[in-house]
Amino acid sequence: METIRPIVRQILAARGIGPDALEEFLSSRPQLTHDPFLLTDMRAGVDLLFAEIDAGSRIVIYGDYDADGVTATTLMMRALRHYTDNITYYIPSRLDEGYGLHNDAIDRIQADGGELIITVDCGAVSQEETRYAHALGVRTIVTDHHNVGDRMAEGIVIDPRREGDAYPCKGLAGVGVAFKFIQAASTVRPLPKSLLNSLLELVAIGTVADVMPLTDENRTLVKYGLRNMRLGCYHKSLARLIELSGYKADDMKARSISFGIAPRINSAGRIGDASLGVRLLLAEDPNEIERYCTALLDLNRQRRALLDEAYGVCRDLAAAAAAEGDFLVLETEGLHDGVLGIVAGKIKDEFERPCVIISHHDCECKGTGRSVPQVDLFSMLDRHREAFTRFGGHSAACGFTMQSAGVADLRAALNRELADLAEGDPHFFDVPVTYDAVISPEDVDVALIDQLELLEPCGQGNEAPEIAFTDVTIDDWRYLKDGSEMAKFRVNGFECVRFGAAHNYYDYYRNGDRVTVVGTLGKNCWNGRCVPQMRVSGVYPADEVNI
Repeated sequence: METIRPIVRQILAARGIGPDALEEFLSSRPQLTHDPFLLTDMRAGVDLLFAEIDAGSRIVIYGDYDADGVTATTLMMRALRHYTDNITYYIPSRLDEGYGLHNDAIDRIQADGGELIITVDCGAVSQEETRYAHALGVRTIVTDHHNVGDRMAEGIVIDPRREGDAYPCKGLAGVGVAFKFIQAASTVRPLPKSLLNSLLELVAIGTVADVMPLTDENRTLVKYGLRNMRLGCYHKSLARLIELSGYKADDMKARSISFGIAPRINSAGRIGDASLGVRLLLAEDPNEIERYCTALLDLNRQRRALLDEAYGVCRDLAAAAAAEGDFLVLETEGLHDGVLGIVAGKIKDEFERPCVIISHHDCECKGTGRSVPQVDLFSMLDRHREAFTRFGGHSAACGFTMQSAGVADLRAALNRELADLAEGDPHFFDVPVTYDAVISPEDVDVALIDQLELLEPCGQGNEAPEIAFTDVTIDDWRYLKDGSEMAKFRVNGFECVRFGAAHNYYDYYRNGDRVTVVGTLGKNCWNGRCVPQMRVSGVYPADEVNI
């Protein structure tokens, strides 16, 4: 570790990674993991699983329709098929059924002979639904990672966030909890080590896609999953999806999942049938893999077109709502429900305010929300739980259904409560200029960037280091491709690139202006030659940023 540069050690130390933890944090083979039986109900869950398998019961994996749920469903199917052939899966339709466990779905599962439902990435608050299943004679094992609250499901509930649970890593994704369940089962009836290793690819995708913290055990799981991908992928279907998505398997990072792989898997659940993602990740036949990949890519193109349309409508609604209050509650009709969560996130980022988009369907409506760090969205909406027919989420995101007649009262209450929360603090919504280190552009070389990449995987809770270049001169501005969203420029001769709303900067700063630039460092490689490059997150007047 003596060769680690001081600036990298400084960044790590500021994140609480001191000399004692440095080797584990930077290791390509980290060891930090926890006993799966620390999870409440894990022993009972494993015992029931094998009792049902030995009895010949039909097992149904019940998943969610996002990338976390799809990978968790695939993981359970791949692992449990080593114990039994009497197993299938069920993923509800986002549009027709909505999130979570449903009585109608339980009826269909029972009619098809299902005797044990194992949920993944859902079910923790399905108290009435699990009670209904048990009344029909269908047993349940709930594996989830969402907040539980006071409506916890009946029976076995394996969730690190349930009250009193002793599991050290509370940030597991749904697929992470599913993996721990399989890990626990394997201690009783061993599974091939190669199988358990292969499942880590799925854990990495679901964990990054669900924006779970890349710290503690998650960092270990994701590191090994990405390592598998870079070595070629156990899942040949995943290798092909990576290739067709324009990425190189040997250069996979968490960012590649966030912006490349996860959106394509999610596209099936957003505007089509989420089980397409499971079918792809379970596929072995090259022709099937090609067909499923092609279908996902086509759905992703459709999703992007629907997203552009919805964003244009909601952006205008948000501008009007912002004049009325700081909690943006937008009402829409005719837009595709499957993209509204993404739109809410984009609106939240642009306006720097919590945003809920409500889509009306006759007398009932569906809502999806995203929030800024200052506002715990789950807590605020949970105070109005009686207004919802279904509700779930966490501090940064939520989903619900409710009667349309109650929307006006909900909007008024949320804006009133947010005003009370922000009262007396004129800087409540301010977004500070943040950075990890100040470096001169002249001191950045490829070797430094290689060392900063040792912090990977970067994402939630372990963000890519933000570097500041202070009092530098902007020059050589040029837009990339068509339009004015992406641009390249130089500061003191150093190459910078901005993706998204680049015109906002050019409206204020022109060639020759002295500025402070903040962003993440990487490499621009072309024809075997790599040069340092900054991916810009912000540009500020040189004399207005106190660094």
